Amino acid sequence: MLRVISKQELDNFSSSTEHSQFLESSFWEEFQNLLGKKVWRYGYFDDNNQSEILGAFLIIEKKLPFNFGYLYTPRGPIIKDKLDKSRKIEISKNLFKLFRDICVKEFKIKNIFFRFEANFIPENIKQIKKVKDFQPSKTLILDLLKNEEELLKDMHEKTRYNIRLAEKKGIQVIKTNKEKEYIGDFLNLIEKTSKRDNFKSHSGDYYLKMLKSSDKNIDLWIAKKDNKVICTNIVVNFGDTVTYLHGASSNEYRNLMAPHLLQWSQIRWAKENNYRYYDFWGIAKTDDKNDAWRGFTRFKKGFGGFELEYPGTFDVIYDKNFYSFYNFFKKFF
Repeated sequence: MLRVISKQELDNFSSSTEHSQFLESSFWEEFQNLLGKKVWRYGYFDDNNQSEILGAFLIIEKKLPFNFGYLYTPRGPIIKDKLDKSRKIEISKNLFKLFRDICVKEFKIKNIFFRFEANFIPENIKQIKKVKDFQPSKTLILDLLKNEEELLKDMHEKTRYNIRLAEKKGIQVIKTNKEKEYIGDFLNLIEKTSKRDNFKSHSGDYYLKMLKSSDKNIDLWIAKKDNKVICTNIVVNFGDTVTYLHGASSNEYRNLMAPHLLQWSQIRWAKENNYRYYDFWGIAKTDDKNDAWRGFTRFKKGFGGFELEYPGTFDVIYDKNFYSFYNFFKKFF
């Protein structure tokens, strides 16, 4: 059985799973609402026990022209951890059957497809297509049950050296309360970083609304030298995991290695506050020298940890003709 659940039910369930997904939380729902998106929460219950959630997910409405659109559940649906694999696959299959009902009965938008990123992909699902990753499917994670000495030992020698160098050079690290002036520093630095490293950043409004969406789940960290902000990170905490989501740094003072000390400070804070994992949120999927993610992947891997790869992003296609039409025209936008 599928029914709408409360924010608290969603958070309780999502935070209880290993490598807790903040994308499946009321924090992310609030952020999407601030962006003007409609969001719904659903829980899956056994017909014989309607008090225990076995699976849960957010649905985000993505609008397209002419009242068309699609529905998207980020890093979900989430299936309860303490179930055997066959049971998880059975639940996933049942959820797929219910997706169509949700699209037809609950939403007025003309849905072309349903996009999802579940950990368990049932076999023999008709009209399902693997597509380009929407969220990073491969990431790097630190196990914070290790003590600080072990975490440092697992790092690349150069990373440890850079952390010590930044300390010696007097880099000051601050976990802020998102003061207005520091948000301005982040927006300024992310623009410079995107130009320097050749990637497309989100709009300033996107980051502003993300930082405003929660007082408990998201923080802005900064590194300063001589009272000047030279590096900033957006960090999310939810359930058992702290996630390094966005980062930006100055073109100046790069020899001071502030990003290394900033990461280490965030890792230490996560450990001190009893989080189990630290997620670096996305690394390159291959060792291709031409991969655009190669540079920051090398930086992240310097901190050690283990790699975790999710199945990726899939579309359940409901209208083949309009789906083909959508994929053709999105190339131009």
